[in-house]
Amino acid sequence: MTGLAEVFRRYAAFVSANDVAGIVSLYAPNATIQIPVGGPVHAGIDQVRAFYRDNELARKLEITGPACIAGREGAVPMCATIARDGELLEVDVIDVAELDEAGRLLKLRAFFDLAGARKLGRAEA
Repeated sequence: MTGLAEVFRRYAAFVSANDVAGIVSLYAPNATIQIPVGGPVHAGIDQVRAFYRDNELARKLEITGPACIAGREGAVPMCATIARDGELLEVDVIDVAELDEAGRLLKLRAFFDLAGARKLGRAEA
């Protein structure tokens, strides 16, 4: 079974590479995601795939501190670089996840607030 810290590392790498197939490969068939928390919950692998396929991914997602893990659940601080309205923004994110028995993501929730984003400059296409 893959540990959650490794799943978080692979998730950040796949998002940064814009690799939707890689991201989806981390999820269990019955997974749910809520990105951001407060938004809609996407349930099942087809909805998870559609979410990542149909939304612009972060240009860069990096882990900024140690993961806090208890059993098959945990949280990790991350920083996402995103493009919005012609600008590059840096956003602090806390991802909270749970693995199934096989080490696949069963649930992922991303806590962030775009109102607290830091401007990095103009986004290039």
